[in-house]
Amino acid sequence: MQLRTLLTLVNFGTIAAAVVVLIAYPGLAPYAFYVLLGWMFGSLALIYSPWASRPVGGGSRGPGALPSGSAPAASTAPAPEHSSSIGFCLYCAAPIEPGTARCPSCGRALPHFS
Repeated sequence: MQLRTLLTLVNFGTIAAAVVVLIAYPGLAPYAFYVLLGWMFGSLALIYSPWASRPVGGGSRGPGALPSGSAPAASTAPAPEHSSSIGFCLYCAAPIEPGTARCPSCGRALPHFS
C-alpha cells in the first residue's frame, strides 16, 4: 500500500468524524469547520509531497521488484529504442536522468515524449 492511499483513507475518516460532530454538536460547528479546513491543507501538503508515493509496510513491492539482497538478472531482451525525455519516472516519481529507458527504482519502461 502506498502512503498516499493510507493518507486518503485517513482523510475520509476525518471528514466522517467532522460530519458526526456537526450533526451531534451544532454548537461546535465553527471549531469543526476550522479543524477540518486545517486538516485539508495539511493533508494536501502531505499527499503531494514526493515521498508520499513510497510503499508502506512489508507487503508486495509491485511488479518487477526484487527481494532485498538479490542482484538483478541480466536481461536478454533488447532495450527499447526510445528513452524518457523527462527527469522523473511517471509511475513512481523517482528522479532519473533524461534519456533513461527504464526506471531504476520501479523497473518499468518509460515512455518517450517528443
